[in-house]
Amino acid sequence: MFAKIIVAFLSLFLVACNDNDDAEQQDCSEAICTLNFVTVTVSVKDASGEPVSLDSYEVIDNEIGENLATDFNGNEYQYLKEQGFYPILSDANRIQYQNTTATLTFKGFRTNEEVINEDYEVGADCCHVNLISGNTEIVLE
Repeated sequence: MFAKIIVAFLSLFLVACNDNDDAEQQDCSEAICTLNFVTVTVSVKDASGEPVSLDSYEVIDNEIGENLATDFNGNEYQYLKEQGFYPILSDANRIQYQNTTATLTFKGFRTNEEVINEDYEVGADCCHVNLISGNTEIVLE
């Protein structure tokens, strides 16, 4: 009889401790987020450490083939580009990448020639985008 009570108690304990994080992770309605606007950038410099101004660049989502760089061509990003910083993903894309990961390819061009081709793994949680892997400091020789 004592063994049955112990088994029943342990069964109840195991059911109560069942952690279902997947269901909670998908629901962002109760997430408390900061008001920071996160932008993942790549720094491009020459061998002497000077910022490199690219003629153009693309950020391709490899799964869907979409160029995300069109989102970063406004005046607010002009200063970054002059300093050799190029946005590859921002919180404006958060919902698109929420609770998932994606591979993006950054392609930089000078005089119509591709001089950079780098892959990045990115993702987003309920609040912000983030860089998972990839070289954020590129040096052009």
